[in-house]
Amino acid sequence: MAQKQRRDGTDRLWLESLIESFEATLRTEVRAVPCDRALLTATREHLSIHKGPRDDESKVRLTHAA
Repeated sequence: MAQKQRRDGTDRLWLESLIESFEATLRTEVRAVPCDRALLTATREHLSIHKGPRDDESKVRLTHAA
């Protein structure tokens, strides 16, 4: 099933916001700020939790349309 593109422009705004966030993290003054160790620990714990596929995801099959 192909993804539907929104006609109200929110997809493009979201993408532009994401790109701006990535670009902001590349700035030297931002990268020089130390990270909170508690936040890093909590993030690692959260990412290490394995979650199985949701019911609707297990039914989706990606196919290449020629």
